[in-house]
Amino acid sequence: MTKILIVEDEGRVRRMYNTMLKNEGFEVLEAPDAMQASCILNREPVDIMLLDIKMPQVYGTVFYDIMKISNKKVKVIVASVYPVDEQKELIKDAEDYYDKSQGLDLLLEKIKKVEKGVTQKKSILVIDDEPQIRKIYRHYLQEHGYRIIEAHDGNAGLDILRRSNEIALVILDLAMPKQSGFEVYEQMKKEFPGIKILIASVFNQKDQQFFLPNADEYYDKSEDAAGLVKKIEKLIYTDSPA
Repeated sequence: MTKILIVEDEGRVRRMYNTMLKNEGFEVLEAPDAMQASCILNREPVDIMLLDIKMPQVYGTVFYDIMKISNKKVKVIVASVYPVDEQKELIKDAEDYYDKSQGLDLLLEKIKKVEKGVTQKKSILVIDDEPQIRKIYRHYLQEHGYRIIEAHDGNAGLDILRRSNEIALVILDLAMPKQSGFEVYEQMKKEFPGIKILIASVFNQKDQQFFLPNADEYYDKSEDAAGLVKKIEKLIYTDSPA
């Protein structure tokens, strides 16, 4: 489920946005000022932020610049009483801009347009030969808003990667028939050097790291699913170093 943070000092406007977004199936968080918004962003991942400009204590213009240092992946839609041309001058490089006099239908249209890009970036490819394991991953990860694409072996997984540019992360099993996860890993890194790979195996994490020291993360299948979700969120929502 796409998570949206409303940063707006007017309670009436926040409630109006909140009702509209929840009716459309979004998960919604609210903050009346930049300080509370910052606390939320430090506590949990957010996909899209609706940001007002004129707020008490810290203006949205200042908060945007600060926020983008550590939360680059959050997509920002500026929502203000200022005309859109002025918004673009005050906050450059936001994902979109909305004049509050334009009506809620247009705002919702802009949000859904931005959401399409967010959804693409949250697509996960699961490569595992066990249908039951894939089902477990799908159940837990879809609950957290991820789009799951499944492959029953390494060759099928590689074919999916060759056809798609929407994969944000690969969950890769090691013990598979025909082609082992070790071989698949090497081929993926050769063809797709920027792809993030989380190794998920019956081997413990120390053994996984010993065999594949350069993988992005490791998951022992004996761990609970909550641990897997935390590792995925860390990989997807944390920017890679330049």
